[in-house]
Parts: sequence; C-alpha cells; structure tokens
Amino acid sequence: MLEVYALHVGDRDTTRCQFLYRDPSHERLTISFYFWLVLGGTEPIVIDTCFDAAYAKRRGLQSYRDRTELLRQVGVDPREVTTVVMSHLHWDHCAGHALFPRARILVQEREIAFWNGGIMRDAASASSGSEATLDDLQKPETGNRISAVDGNFRLAPGIDVYRLAGHTPGMQVVTAQTPKGTVVLANDTMHYYENLERRRPVQVTMDMPGALQSLDAVETLAAGNPELIVPGHDPAVAERFDTIAPGIIRIA
Repeated sequence: MLEVYALHVGDRDTTRCQFLYRDPSHERLTISFYFWLVLGGTEPIVIDTCFDAAYAKRRGLQSYRDRTELLRQVGVDPREVTTVVMSHLHWDHCAGHALFPRARILVQEREIAFWNGGIMRDAASASSGSEATLDDLQKPETGNRISAVDGNFRLAPGIDVYRLAGHTPGMQVVTAQTPKGTVVLANDTMHYYENLERRRPVQVTMDMPGALQSLDAVETLAAGNPELIVPGHDPAVAERFDTIAPGIIRIA
C-alpha cells in the first residue's frame, strides 16, 4: 500500500499580492516549502528536492529543517534514492538535487527547453530560477542522470505523472493511489488552497488559460476525493493532514 508524505523544510513571509493573481492586498502571507515522498512501492519516490541550508539563508527563510534528517525519520537514505520527479525548475523545487547523487531526475522536455532558451537573461524570470542549479544540471556528471520525459506517464504501479500547463511550460503533478483514495500532489498548479477554491491562479504564471484549465484537471484527478489534493506551499497542509513529527506530515 502506498503512503504519501509532505516534508516541510521551512517558511518565509510574503504578501497576498505576490501569490494570488490580481489580489491587491499586501496582507502578510506565509509560504511554506515542501518536498514529497511516496513509500510502499518497489522503491521510495521523491518529488522535488527543495534546497540546502545555505540556499535557505540566501532566500530569507525564517526556519530550516535538514532534509536528510527528515528523510531519515521516515526510513529513507537520500544516497539510496534512485528516482526523483522534478515538478519544475524553479529554485525552491530543484536547487537541492545534489542531496540525491544516485537518482535519475525526471523533468519534462519542454521545461528543460524553456530554461535553456535564454529566459534567464530576463530578470523577471531569473528571480524564479537558479542559474547555478541550471548550470549544474547540464554538467556531464549530473546531466547523465536527467531523464527528459514528454507528457503524461505511469511511473510505477499506482503512481502517475501528469504534465499540466500554466505555472511553467513543463509542470508535473503526481498522483498516488492510497487506501484513503487518490492523493494529488498538485504542486505549484496551486500554491494555496485558495488558488483552487477561488479559481485565482498564482501570480507567477506563464499561461493563464492553461493555469485555469489545470485547476479543473487537478479536481478531476482527485477522483472524488478533493480533500486529498495537496497544494505546493500552503501552511494549512500541516493542519489538514497528520503531522507525525516536526516537519513530517502524513498525507495518506
């Protein structure tokens, strides 16, 4: 039986207008940073990698939990992980890839093409990326582990990956069939539950019509279990699901 965990590495203060499309409010909003883990199959599957403590300090996180320790508490050694699904190549999802030295890293072809297409020369886009990480992913020792994928696919029994438009060109969402139902790791198709509930996509969106369609798709993927949809950055994830230890949230 598959089990799904959200691993919470830290938080940062932001404002509503930064992450809710056309919201005029500068009211404080907390953004939480997670990566995800699916256990119970033939191997542990890691979704995204977050970042290390030094990167967290540079990006202004108020707190930081060591990712190796979080994984250790659920019985996973990052050196033994062989599959990482990289939802997209924004800094907070990909900058920590070095923690998993043996893993093949699954990224959508169009995501790779987008970030290698000169977009980092644009300051507005560069702020969401990590130039050092993108450069590192192209080095032979890392690049040989990149598996470029195209579209939807079954990763393992009960685990499927879907490419959804909007936030970035190659955004990947993962579903896992659990005893509780279909868990949808919606990632940054929705940073917050409010994005879905009010049909107000995140501010950083490359394709607005696509983002709205993807919110509909996320609900469809939930297969009648909307309570098992997990957004990418909402602190409420820790309130809606079972926090079994600091930073370790059992989704199902």
